[in-house]
Amino acid sequence: MKYVVNVQSKQPDVDPRSLRARVKDRDKAVLRDTYFLIDPEESPSRRLKMGYTIIYPTGTTTGHSHDEEEVYFVVSGEGVMVVGEDEFPIKAGDALYVPPREFHTTYQRGNMPLVVLWVTGKLDPEECEK
Repeated sequence: MKYVVNVQSKQPDVDPRSLRARVKDRDKAVLRDTYFLIDPEESPSRRLKMGYTIIYPTGTTTGHSHDEEEVYFVVSGEGVMVVGEDEFPIKAGDALYVPPREFHTTYQRGNMPLVVLWVTGKLDPEECEK
């Protein structure tokens, strides 16, 4: 007999000890951890910053914009990415580009944490004026 089930298709439990139960009444939706792996202030890199962010179930990142280009690679999980006025689903294996000064944020969806690896690159001053 063959039986296959995917965790993303299941409903989480309602146990009061679960993460969802503990965070359901929080006043902010941000629920993530970020690890800065490469940083110009602490590494030989002069322009690049690299990080690893875990967005937990029901969570988001802090929406922001900056004068840097940014690329994301979705390591695992599912979510929704908002870049400017655009909103689109993302999943493991997706790579995306965020232009400088464009507001962006990420929402976790599904049962598994959304894990993204990201890299920002500083622009030359004349490129920031464009």
